[in-house]
Amino acid sequence: MDSKKQPRRSTPRRKPQNRKRTKTSRKKASALKTNIVLLAILFGASAMLLTGRFLLVPPVAIERPPDESPGREPSGTAVEKQPPEQPAAKPPEQPARQPTPLSPGAPPLEKPVPVEPKGTLVFVFDDAGHNLAQLQPFLELPFPCTIAVLPRLRYSAESARKIRSAGKECLLHQPMQAQNLAMDPGPGAIRKGMTPDEIRVIVRENIDEIAPVTGLNNHEGSLITADRTAMAAVFDIVSERGLYFLDSRTTSDTVAPVLARERNMQILERSVFLDNSQDRNAIMDAVYSGMKIAERRGSAIMIGHVWSNELAQILTEMYPELVSQGFSLSTIAKIAASDEGDQ
Repeated sequence: MDSKKQPRRSTPRRKPQNRKRTKTSRKKASALKTNIVLLAILFGASAMLLTGRFLLVPPVAIERPPDESPGREPSGTAVEKQPPEQPAAKPPEQPARQPTPLSPGAPPLEKPVPVEPKGTLVFVFDDAGHNLAQLQPFLELPFPCTIAVLPRLRYSAESARKIRSAGKECLLHQPMQAQNLAMDPGPGAIRKGMTPDEIRVIVRENIDEIAPVTGLNNHEGSLITADRTAMAAVFDIVSERGLYFLDSRTTSDTVAPVLARERNMQILERSVFLDNSQDRNAIMDAVYSGMKIAERRGSAIMIGHVWSNELAQILTEMYPELVSQGFSLSTIAKIAASDEGDQ
């Protein structure tokens, strides 16, 4: 056996495979990064196209509100500034808005138009003094009126006081003999055959009982008001006391208007009797007749009675209508003073 050492056979070195793999991995990673970048660029471009940020024309400048700092997104919607060659058009002016009607089809609200005055109405209620129950509804009427009190009855003086306390006008309702001698005019009456002095005494006493009064009118009296001598004595006291005389016109033969003209006196005359009938519609028709007279003449005097059951209630219900149509309501003294001023 040959003891000579055999030369050592060299084994070829194996190249490390992990280094090759590392380079390959690096290349793949680099390519992946490149692809990711490209994808990011493409994604960003797509997003900008979708949101309108990427434009094929030069972007228009954005006008920021004064309180926004540069670089910050405006809190509100941006307003595009128009190019200089195209100035911003002024928005058309909107027509003035009309007020909305209160209901569909209703006209716009207008200022109330004052009602044209049509005339003056004077309501006179006779025959107070018999009792207070009948009088009370007329004291509660919501408008000025005149109430005539019969003398020498149980409640004559007290009725007169209540009338004045209620702010109403008080007259003496002077009883006078009627053409029908069977009719009793009541106490304190002027009767057929009385002398002028007797008449003057009676009228003075009756006035003093319920004074103060602004005037007097006749109760019944179709016989006396047609008598010149008797009416001259009545007018003597009317002038003496500075009162007004209202002719109830219970007869067409009355001499009161002629005698008053001869003595240069002013008297007043009834226009309408309200309650010859106690029917409600008849009473309302009488009021409407008085309204027409007031339109023609300027005033109308309407006489009713405190014993009419529904008269006060009817007039209370009609009162708003009278006012809305342009009528004013007054008293004998006021209408007489107004007529004197027109002369």
